[in-house]
Amino acid sequence: MAVIHELKTAKSKQTRAKILNIAREIFAVKGYHKTTVKDITRAADLGYGTFYLYFKDKKNIFHALLERVEAELYTVADGGSDLSQEYELGRSSYRALREDLRAIFTSFRENASLLQFCKELSIMDPVFRKQYEAMRARLIDRTRQVLEKSTLENVNYQIAAVAIAGMIESLAHEWNSKDEPSSLDADTSLDEILPTITKLYFKAVS
Repeated sequence: MAVIHELKTAKSKQTRAKILNIAREIFAVKGYHKTTVKDITRAADLGYGTFYLYFKDKKNIFHALLERVEAELYTVADGGSDLSQEYELGRSSYRALREDLRAIFTSFRENASLLQFCKELSIMDPVFRKQYEAMRARLIDRTRQVLEKSTLENVNYQIAAVAIAGMIESLAHEWNSKDEPSSLDADTSLDEILPTITKLYFKAVS
């Protein structure tokens, strides 16, 4: 059955969004490998065939979820800061950076399970690896944009961006560790993390 690529009605868009939301919950609980299309359709109270009007298979819907996660991680619409706009408005670059990091860390936490599954799947599946690398590249690119607005001299922006993005990714992973040992206290809050990570980042670019 062919997948509908153009969602022409509000109802079809709502149905697709509903399937995605339900799938996100199921994947978070059961994991990628144990989740089935039947699990998703049953939880969404939809016919089995309805799923295939919007997605080709389980892998396809997981990719769609990752694309949405990527958008949430880095776009203004989902709570991130548009650093260029913040600078143009003359707002504090420290404040802009802090709010940008808040949005990124919050989205990392909300999507921790999906991001972990993607990382694990990327080891064996070249398609997932490409998507995982694309998300990392976007964080690096966003970091580089911040660096290019700084007063740093004699610095390779790409190398610096990779280093700082790695710091953000590593800290986010430690903060979101559930089943794995973490170097952070279990009750460490985002309000505790932000001042330190923002100061480190800000000192690096100022």
